[in-house]
Amino acid sequence: MSGDPAAGSLVSLANLPSDVPWQRLDSRMIGAALTRMLVMVGPVAFAWVFLGQRDSSVSGTLVALTVVAIAVPCFYILQYVRFRYRITGTELQITSGLFVRRVRRVPLHRIRTVDITAKPILRLFSLAIVTIGTGQQVGAGDSGLQLDAVRKPVAASLRAELLAAAGRQGNRELFEDAAEIPLSEVEVSSPAVLRIRWAWMVYAIVGVWSVVAPTAIFGFVYQGMQFLGRSPDTYVGWYFSEYLDRVSWGLWLLTTVGCFVLVGIVGAAAVFVESWWNYTLVHEQRGRFVATRGLLTTRSFTVDQSRLRGVTVAEALTTRVLRGARLLPILTGVSADQQNKESGVLVPTTTRDIPVALANTLLGETVLSADRLRTGWLHRHPAAALRRILFHYESAVVVGAAGLGAAVWFWHLPIALLAIPVLAAVLLIPAALGNYRGLGHRIEDGYLFSRRGYFLRRFDAVQLRGVSGASVQQSIFQRRLGLATVTATTASGEKAYYVVDVGVGEATQLAAALGGREFLS
Repeated sequence: MSGDPAAGSLVSLANLPSDVPWQRLDSRMIGAALTRMLVMVGPVAFAWVFLGQRDSSVSGTLVALTVVAIAVPCFYILQYVRFRYRITGTELQITSGLFVRRVRRVPLHRIRTVDITAKPILRLFSLAIVTIGTGQQVGAGDSGLQLDAVRKPVAASLRAELLAAAGRQGNRELFEDAAEIPLSEVEVSSPAVLRIRWAWMVYAIVGVWSVVAPTAIFGFVYQGMQFLGRSPDTYVGWYFSEYLDRVSWGLWLLTTVGCFVLVGIVGAAAVFVESWWNYTLVHEQRGRFVATRGLLTTRSFTVDQSRLRGVTVAEALTTRVLRGARLLPILTGVSADQQNKESGVLVPTTTRDIPVALANTLLGETVLSADRLRTGWLHRHPAAALRRILFHYESAVVVGAAGLGAAVWFWHLPIALLAIPVLAAVLLIPAALGNYRGLGHRIEDGYLFSRRGYFLRRFDAVQLRGVSGASVQQSIFQRRLGLATVTATTASGEKAYYVVDVGVGEATQLAAALGGREFLS
């Protein structure tokens, strides 16, 4: 066997060295699977047996959940029997499969992240899931290799061993004295960069969870009432017919919005508490930052300083009004989709000063500063960009007005509803102006800086060493206005970062500065 294999390559079992013993997953994963089975089937079985809910929907649900609940423990039994892993001097090797045997070999220097997640049922059995991220697998749409499940001390030891070994393999001179560091010792000796502040909850309340939470809660209550033998349609019909007949449209709408907002606040606060309980960001040795958090489900996310290629500061309109922002590190080997998952978020939405200071800490230099974040520092875009923004905003209002007008005509809704698109058209004018004032870009100190958006404004700072090329595109409307969009391609983060609505000449110069080869003719 010569040379390093590609990450996740398939080889013969006979060619693997035998001096390192294979390790199994923990046998308690079977007990966790059986517990999960009871959790899945229990409520439906209770409704079917004790509450007398024998209709076809409940019976069908019970049968489907029973089949799934039986299959899951069987799958974990087979996984325990046939899943093996081991760490050699240069590789992580994993074998799996029952009828088709699969051997995966991951060179240690390809390992980007090692994260630990423990859901409530796994925590009952002192188990955790170790997720190992590599650049090649993330790029292919795989979130990474998973060891599901191992004991918590083993998970911590594996994380420390893999990251230390990956460091030694990736840079032998820098990490020649690297040693295995147990996670417990790291947490004691490593300084905490950031800890939870419960005042940040306000940004969760005004964020997307204030809409998602009440929708999920109402759906859960609706299904729960069916299992309890109550007809939710009776209450829904009463609210939309009898209650609406007794009160005015305005009071009915105020009641509906008030209930939705109240449930949204409570739900968003609950989600924030569960997700960010005991949040701590520590700076480990050898340039790694580790975020740990979670009440019911514990999570960890690792950021290696050597994998950083920049940062993004995102500000939704509601959080921007409250002077809040969210930081997204741009990492090689970790896609933006993976970072947006529940277990892959480094820091919650906080006050604006924290993402700025944390970005400079992560990058090891002052990249974001008050001067660079102010509007005048970036190069402004042509006035034609404002006309394009106005066209996009107002055309969306026209489409919405047409749909609302059709609803008023066919369903005899109050004609006063047509005032909504008129008001939106007026309000979107200052929004377009704000969007245009925020547009800008600049290349400085080895970084591409770009800002765009209004309802979701983002400020990207991308290292030029991480940019592999650039291209220039024009839509039909951009061509008429003499504008173009420059796309900086990279193997990190979102894979592409945009500078929108710049002049054609400036776009070509910017693409050339970024190393692009595809220009407008």
